[in-house]
Order: sequence, then structure tokens, then C-alpha cells
Amino acid sequence: MLDMPTTFEPITPERPIPTARGVLSAAEIEALLRPDLDDMPEPDPEPEQITAMPVAELPAKPAATPTELSEDARRIASRLSLALRDGCGLKAAAIARASARGDFDQGLATDCAGRGAAIACFSAPGGEIAAMLVLSGPLANALIETACGGKPGEASSRPLTPMDSALLEGLVRPLGSAIAPALKFSRIETDAEFAAALAGPGMASILDLDVRVDDARLPARLILAEDDLFDVSSDPAPVRKPARPVAAEPAVGAGAMTAVLTARVASLSVPLSRLADLKPGSTLLLGLPADQPVELLTGGRDGAVVAEGEIGRKGTRMALRINRRTALLR
Repeated sequence: MLDMPTTFEPITPERPIPTARGVLSAAEIEALLRPDLDDMPEPDPEPEQITAMPVAELPAKPAATPTELSEDARRIASRLSLALRDGCGLKAAAIARASARGDFDQGLATDCAGRGAAIACFSAPGGEIAAMLVLSGPLANALIETACGGKPGEASSRPLTPMDSALLEGLVRPLGSAIAPALKFSRIETDAEFAAALAGPGMASILDLDVRVDDARLPARLILAEDDLFDVSSDPAPVRKPARPVAAEPAVGAGAMTAVLTARVASLSVPLSRLADLKPGSTLLLGLPADQPVELLTGGRDGAVVAEGEIGRKGTRMALRINRRTALLR
């Protein structure tokens, strides 16, 4: 074996590397330091330089298109006038001033939804928010003052408190059916951007109103979805009260359902000592008149009373004859 040197001197052209045959030439040294890499694939080409181009500004959303006042617009204004008087107690007259077509975002981007404004949201039968009535601050304040027994003062706006919003929820409920028979009240919002997020996409009819209260004209805006969720022009069907109670018709598939009924004669408190002495022939006095009716309960012994009757016998079995039904079965 060859003894390896314990020290290594730096490689310089003046002191080449010693070998068994002498010294390595400069080309041999370069070949050792730089092996042949011809078998490697060609490098990927340089990426093409992309020149930055200016981005064109998106066109602004077109403004709501004004349209002529239709009969439906005047009809809705008339309904709102009646609903404000009969349902809200506010002696007011709603007058259709202008109408346009757009969407809910455009309808809510208005000065009407400013300081103290309230946005009453109404839903269609499917649950979607299909209409919004924007009450200006002075109009919302007039509704609140009238409901509290006061008199609407000057046209002023103030931020609505949570108590004001809760009071308005009860006041504007009748306005939904005045707009369209199928509309139901959903909520009161005070933030126009949040209210716009609740509405679905699509075109809407935007109706600007002047609500006259005494000598003041207070603005309002109605935004109504243009779809087939309900018929705006249809009049609500008259409600006729029956002359006598009519039993409800059974629902589809009601014959396949069963209900557990419990006949309750009376309840009795008995000392434990008396229970220990009970034997065949013992008598317990219920303390009720002999003609006391038997109650028929649903949902267990603590359920609601659905009927009253008397106990009898039919053949070899006990029977219960119904004498009176409660409102649950009417």
C-alpha cells in the first residue's frame, strides 16, 4: 500500500499535481474538473417577455331606465295609501311620482336610503326577498310618532334605535299584502348595502313615491322584482267568514297516519297507606259528579283536550261517545 501524504499543498501552475507518470497537464486538470455533459438535454428556452398592457376600465352600470307610469304603479300607490291608514294608523296618501327599470342595487343606491331610513323587506312564497319598500327618515319617524300617540312633526331624520326598528316591524307588516297578495313581511334593515345583498339577481321595477302627511311630502321608494313569483296586478281574494264552524278537510295521506288518544276520567290522590289496604271490592270515591264528561286527550295523559264524551258499553267492549269537540278538531 502507498502511504498517503498527511499534508496537501495548494494546486498552482508552478506546482502541478504529481502522478505516477509525472505531472498532469493543464488540459487534463480542466477535463477532471469539468466532466463531459453532452448527454444532458437542452435547457428550456428563455420565457417570452410579456409587455404590460393597460387594462380598459369597465363600463359603469347603466342607470335605471325611466318608464311611463303604468296602471299597476298607480294601483300599488292606491293600495299603499289604504294600508298606511288602515294598517299603520297614519293618515297619508301615496302618490306615484316616477318609475324605472333596473335592479335592487340601483334601487337602493339613492339618497332616499340615507340617515334614519328604514328598508322594509318582503318575501315571496318561496322565501326569496322579492320587494323592498325604502322609507325615508322623515317617513319612518312619522310612522313611529303616530304609533306612539303623537303627531308627526317637521320632516326630520334621525338614526333609528333598535326600539324604533322593532316598532317598525309591527307597523309595516300590513304593507306587504298591499303591494301584492302573496308578499309577506320579512325584516327591517337600515343598511342599504346589506339589504342589497339579500335580494336576488334580475331586473326590478323601481317606483318612486311621494307620501303626503299633512302638508309635508315624504319620499319613499318601492323596488319590486320582475318575475313570476307573484302577480302584482291581481287583487286579493275576499275573505268570507263561514256562518258556522266547518270541519277541516283531511290532508292528503291522512288515512295512513295514526294518533294516540287518551280518555281521562279523573285524577285522584291516594295516601300510600290506603293503597296498601286495597283489595277486590274496595271503593274509591272520585269526588266528581256522575255526569262529568270524559276528556279525550292527544299526545299522552298531559296532552291537549280534543274532545269530551261519555263512557258507555257497546257489546262486550267499553265505548266513548263524543258529545263536544274542541277547537283543535274544528
